[in-house]
Amino acid sequence: MREIPSMAMRRAFDRDEAELYRALRHFVAGRLDHHADGEDIVQETCLRLHAYRRNRVIANVWAFCFAVARNLIHDHFRARRAMPEAVELDETIACAQPNAETVLDYRQRVEILVRALRVMPPLRREVFMRRRLDGTASAAIAQDLGLSVGAVEKHCTRAVTDLRQALERRGLPGGARP
Repeated sequence: MREIPSMAMRRAFDRDEAELYRALRHFVAGRLDHHADGEDIVQETCLRLHAYRRNRVIANVWAFCFAVARNLIHDHFRARRAMPEAVELDETIACAQPNAETVLDYRQRVEILVRALRVMPPLRREVFMRRRLDGTASAAIAQDLGLSVGAVEKHCTRAVTDLRQALERRGLPGGARP
């Protein structure tokens, strides 16, 4: 028998809470132009109500909730005024970063060139890496490796030709990208 009054009280309590929730939604929606912001404020109001109830007794729950909601609405508008005005971005604005297609294209090229360097004769690869990648002077390379300056230049030219051909075999232009 004792369960029936408590169940009836629980249903009445749930109805009161549902009515309060609807009233808060209506109150907040009338003051905000964005539905999602309104829902956030109503939920925050309910969270504060339940947190406040843990430590204190609230004489008038409705007055408390509407005061909290009103303060949250004021905070919302204060925060919006403090934010810089939103500007619609134009799709034609140039981005300093390359697009995904360009990045993938470059990665493919790098893979092809790395493979071509691996199969290149060791002396040609060494001369090319020192000259073109490290920026070492032809005379210094020639002296280090016991070659003539002309031989160093010839190895560089052949290495570049090998790399271009590797790209062209894959259907990619062998020259520098525009």
